[in-house]
Amino acid sequence: MTQIRTSTRPGSTPLGVAAGFLGAFVVASLAVQLIREAQPAAGTASAGPAPVLAHQAALWETLGKP
Repeated sequence: MTQIRTSTRPGSTPLGVAAGFLGAFVVASLAVQLIREAQPAAGTASAGPAPVLAHQAALWETLGKP
């Protein structure tokens, strides 16, 4: 009788392969989001600072001082 030897790696199970593909998909989608968000931010830097809107209490603060 002849013995058949098979070797399996710990990560070569179907569940491990599926987890690997899922992890790669998550990392790739996060990288795409970072790239898309980084490009418009460089173009809006020359637009100047955003206006600051004062809170209603700050508008009336000067009237309360003697």
